[in-house]
Amino acid sequence: MPHIHELYDFTVSAFIMHPTEPKICLHFHRKLNFWNQLGGHIELDEDPLETLARELKEEAGLSENDYEIIEVSSQPKITDAVKQLPMPFAFPIYKYGKLAHWHIDLPYLVKAKTVRLNPQDGESQKIRWFNKDEISQLQRDGELGDTVHQICEWIFAHHM
Repeated sequence: MPHIHELYDFTVSAFIMHPTEPKICLHFHRKLNFWNQLGGHIELDEDPLETLARELKEEAGLSENDYEIIEVSSQPKITDAVKQLPMPFAFPIYKYGKLAHWHIDLPYLVKAKTVRLNPQDGESQKIRWFNKDEISQLQRDGELGDTVHQICEWIFAHHM
């Protein structure tokens, strides 16, 4: 979705864990020119889970059967008449690149059921699994932002 204003946009992102090894999937973001988690803007006709499914299909070739969302906190059960979304593990608001533009992100922890990554045409083809040391090296080399690095460190420490 293109930016329709210079204010706040809601986004969804996924920190994808490898199915069997302590690794996290990142892709090289062409506009920002560094490695990043997968995700994108919530379209006006989508809820966050629909956006997550669309982005994971486009950016990694993962269908909804190829991953599961890992909830890191519990929430109350609400009537079945209400669609209840899984809780994101954080709720960050950050400036997008050098633009006067902000993202309110809903980041999800996702466990892949396959190691196969197959981005669609038009998406970044630089996508791979990184271990903890490789992610730290990306950050030291200036190829990974501090926030993504800190989240990856938290995942390695508490969820692998």
